[in-house]
Amino acid sequence: MTAPHWIATAAYAGYAQVRILGPVSVVDGDRVIGVDRPLERAVLVRLALAGGVPVPDRRLAADLWGDGQLSRPVERLRVVVSRLRAALGVHGAAVLRTPAGYRTTMVAGDLLAAESIADRLHAAARAGRHGEVRVAAEEALRLWRGPALADLQWAPYAAVEAARLDEWRLELTVTGLDAALRLDFGPEYLREMAILAGEHPMHEPLARLHALALYRVGRQVDALDRLRALRRDLAAEFGAAPSPETVELEVSILRHDPTLHPALAAGKFTGRAPSVHRISSKRDLVTFGHRFRHLQPGC
Repeated sequence: MTAPHWIATAAYAGYAQVRILGPVSVVDGDRVIGVDRPLERAVLVRLALAGGVPVPDRRLAADLWGDGQLSRPVERLRVVVSRLRAALGVHGAAVLRTPAGYRTTMVAGDLLAAESIADRLHAAARAGRHGEVRVAAEEALRLWRGPALADLQWAPYAAVEAARLDEWRLELTVTGLDAALRLDFGPEYLREMAILAGEHPMHEPLARLHALALYRVGRQVDALDRLRALRRDLAAEFGAAPSPETVELEVSILRHDPTLHPALAAGKFTGRAPSVHRISSKRDLVTFGHRFRHLQPGC
């Protein structure tokens, strides 16, 4: 059996790793390490997300059990970590005790792999290589096995990180769709866009992509209805108006602007400017440190 793609691309290939882009699992090559207790998995993931930096006991306890008064958190953590090391077997030494708190040498391998691919995606987007952007986006998205941290949402820190990771997953999806439209692959993505737009009705870049794709297949009325629904939802939810890019697209559709067709600048209206959600920089797509820095001690 060949190793999964994320193991082959991760910086720590050959080491035991945590997988977090879906239900949490711990693997050593092709072998799954049975960390069956949810609390032990939650500790390991929390330490892995700290990037090797020790997490103070009280911070770790609060992230696991909340900020309420917790009796004897150090003793409770000692028991949990002892069970975690036992579950890890020969890899138990990867969870270390330091004067500053617990840390682990394990990494979230699938997350590191996704970030590496996103780096490549961003470089391709900067160079206008839309085919490479589309392929990289699809490659990164294949690393998700479902909602991130799907089995740890009860832990306060995990619920927050799961939301961040799944928002990033959506942004990678939108980036791939944007590249597909620039390459005139719109029709075959219409169903996916419709489903996503229904799930995220106020995501402006996605709404613009969906409207543009609808217009290109001759559905002008549906395209305008999509943008009007966006306008209505933004006003009702936030008291906000659509961005200038959305208004410009709406006017262009009404005028049957020839630049909306792929022979010209196909991606003109897809979301490079401010909106309720946006893809604006490498930081929005990939930066691990910014996404997780609030987990670091003292932040």
